[in-house]
Amino acid sequence: MINKIFSILQKDLKIEFSKGHLFFSVILYVVSSIYIVYLSFQPSGLFNLEVWVSILWILILFASISSVSKSFFQESQKRNLYYYFIVSPDELIISKLVYNFLFLSGIVLLTFIIFSFLLGDIIISKNFFVVLLILGSFSISNCLTLISAISYQVENNSLIISVLGFPVILPILLLLIRISKISSIDFSWNLIREDIYLLILLNIILLTLTKLLFNYLWRN
Repeated sequence: MINKIFSILQKDLKIEFSKGHLFFSVILYVVSSIYIVYLSFQPSGLFNLEVWVSILWILILFASISSVSKSFFQESQKRNLYYYFIVSPDELIISKLVYNFLFLSGIVLLTFIIFSFLLGDIIISKNFFVVLLILGSFSISNCLTLISAISYQVENNSLIISVLGFPVILPILLLLIRISKISSIDFSWNLIREDIYLLILLNIILLTLTKLLFNYLWRN
């Protein structure tokens, strides 16, 4: 099982490195959006923590939708038929989850670096915030991978992503924004414990739904 997962993951990475259009298009979107935000807050600058955090996560959200939600659409029908006979649904969806998480983590960290450079770094607990960015990347990629798998099976793909994406991802986004505000002060586990537990619970629910629904979608 592990060998097949790594084989699919390696194939996806080779395709992305050989083409690179998705990665660079997302980077172009991120840089352009951040620069527009930077110009909008000149000459006074952006020093309000709540606004800073909210804009950052909104940019991350739309960059994620542009990249992760299309993960199944790069597969041709012939390749899917080939997968159908040689890999199990669990092996395929796990490989997609891992790939999307790695891809999105790179995008998120790069977005944070560029955003901090242009609009100023007002985060005090940087180690905690970086861990939160990684956890947020996993949460968002987990959600969008499930939505991408569902939308790939229907005709109105873009409509399904829009209809299902935002209602499902909204609670996760609000949690991430609320936890991020703690980064303005020294890290305290007691302040974020319940929110972190709730975020972990949402991820467990999404992983369970992904496993159950994808088994049905893949075989039908």
